[in-house]
Amino acid sequence: AVKAIGMFTKLNVPILGVVENMSYFICPSCTEKHYIFGQGGAKKISEEFKIPFLGEIPLNSGIMAGSDLGKPIIITSPESPSAVAFRTSAKNIAAQCSIIAAKLKSDMESENVSSSTVPTN
Repeated sequence: AVKAIGMFTKLNVPILGVVENMSYFICPSCTEKHYIFGQGGAKKISEEFKIPFLGEIPLNSGIMAGSDLGKPIIITSPESPSAVAFRTSAKNIAAQCSIIAAKLKSDMESENVSSSTVPTN
């Protein structure tokens, strides 16, 4: 993630934010979250680089199985923690798209105004 942030920043590509994939595993027996790969890595990166944290997607074999069959978990099991995590992340991503689009539009409008002004000599 850090290399990607560096590359996109260098190329002046807007970064929407950070989504942590395989963030945790939800035990089917006790429904507790288990952070198999550690906890909070994506949040630390988002804070360090001042990039929005957009969500955590759990590790879930149902996501892969459903995707392979063309049946996303958000459709087959809409109230599952995984589906809720996807919806939350999607809403945050959509919000960031709107924010960045508005900023880019504003930047383009100011460029057009400054380039269309004729110098008076």
